[in-house]
This record gives sequence, structure tokens and C-alpha cells, in this order.
Amino acid sequence: MADRTETAAADETQFQPLEHQVAGHGDVQRVGDGKVIAKPLIQREQEFYEASAQCEKFKAFIPGYYGTLQREGATDGSSVADEERYICMENLTAGYEKPCILDVKIGTRIHDIDASPEKLAKMMRKAQETTTGSLGVRICGMSVAGVETPDRGWFRKLTAETIKDAFAAYFSGAESLVSAEYRRFVIQQFILEIEDLAAVIRSVETRMYASSLLFVYDASKARYEQFTSEGKCGNVRNNDNDNDEDDEDDDDSSDGLLDVKAIDFAHSHWVPGQGCDELYLFGLEKLVEILRSLLHDGPTASGE
Repeated sequence: MADRTETAAADETQFQPLEHQVAGHGDVQRVGDGKVIAKPLIQREQEFYEASAQCEKFKAFIPGYYGTLQREGATDGSSVADEERYICMENLTAGYEKPCILDVKIGTRIHDIDASPEKLAKMMRKAQETTTGSLGVRICGMSVAGVETPDRGWFRKLTAETIKDAFAAYFSGAESLVSAEYRRFVIQQFILEIEDLAAVIRSVETRMYASSLLFVYDASKARYEQFTSEGKCGNVRNNDNDNDEDDEDDDDSSDGLLDVKAIDFAHSHWVPGQGCDELYLFGLEKLVEILRSLLHDGPTASGE
């Protein structure tokens, strides 16, 4: 599907709840064959997606945006409103057999530019009481294939000292279900992607308050072995920022096994003339430090 802004329509039978949602508000839906997800429309988020479509280098780091969708009235007598509008975007876990998902809020500021005094005070207090204030990194939720993960309240209690353990738990699925080598490969790929994103953030003028990075990887040993046999997982790609077609072909090593995208733009803006988002960049830099420390620690005792 190409980027578009028109509103399409779909009846109630095409919607199913998104089974892999780990954070955020409810009512996120899968549409049709599951390659597209739909979340309730927020005008500011829609505007940010549509403006982002004009910046190719930034667009590469957000899910594919497919415009808006009107959900027609339910046919089974349920209480769904006759007209509900959704933003439609790429489902990053489509095709994964054992998806492992991590939602990480980035940046030290989570209040929007028009927050009321009450909202401002609440959000600033929340930032200071969590790792948002100290690291610009806060885990909102995760799902690891084959592992029972804590509820969201547990993640809110993480500190600058304990958050690394939560990241280690997220990557444990790669090791326990596939191999220690795969765990290292996944972490390395994520580091490279975050560094590339940071380079783009330095060159654009945005403010992405309360935005997250969504990490996904497939802990399917069968799919990993398939990619390995095809020579797609032998080496981590070169960390360059060229965007020509040849370089895109070289990046196929991670295509289909993992991805990381910036999401949740209800409080995001393009701000021409105001420079880059230093608070968001701070969070990205701290996140890279955490991931690099996991590489230095090596695999856990449960690995192969």
C-alpha cells in the first residue's frame, strides 16, 4: 500500500483486536489479513504522519502509513459506533512466528506544548518518578515468546540501576529459543538502527514528546535457520547512512527477522526553524549505551 491520506471504509467483520499490543491505549485493531493495524484517530498524530511522508530519510524510521479508515457499524448488535475513524499503518509483526515486542518511550519530556497546568505538573512528576527523567528511556511493556512477562506496573518501578535487567529479559527469547549468536545479532542490529535514527533526528526539526520506539524480533529458530542458510544473517550490515538502492539491498540481513520503528505521535510536531530535538536525542544515546552494555556482558547462563 502506498502512503495516502484519503479515508477508506471497512465493515465490522474486517476488524480483530491486536493480540500483540504491549503498551498504550486499547482498541488497536488488526484489519483484514493482519498486515495493517488501525488505531483510533488522533488528529495531531495523523498530521504528523502526513507531514513525515514528505521527509524520506525520516519516513524510513516510522511504520508505513496508509491513511485513515472508517469503521462502519457492527452487524452483530454490538455497541460499536456507526462511524469510527482510525489511522492505518504497517503491522511490524506480520509474518512473524514468535514475535518478541518491546515498547520504549524516548526523551526526557512527555508533556505536549499545549498541556494544561494540571497536565504539565502530572507529566513532569511522572517523568521524575521514572527513568524518563534520568535516562530519557522508559520501558512501557514487552512480550517475549514463551515467557510470562510482568504487568505494566512493574515496568513503571524500574530504576536507572534495574532497567538493564529488563532489557536483558527482552533479549532472552532470542537466546533461549534460537541461540546466543542470534541474541548478539539482534542487539547489534538494533544498535545500528538507533544510531541511524539518531543521525536523522539531528538533521530534522521535530519534537516527539511521549513517542516510543517499538522493537520487534522473531524468536523462531526455523525462520532464523532459513535466513542463515540463505546467507542473510552471517554479518551485521555496515553502519553507513547512504540511501541508494544498492545499500538498501545490503540491509536485507535483518529484513523479515527484526525491526524497530518510532511510533505514537499524538504529541509530536514538525517545528521548522527550531532545530533538532535534543531531549529525544539524549534518550537515544542512553539507549545505545544500555544495549552496548548488554553486548559486553555476553549471553546469559541459559544460552546455548
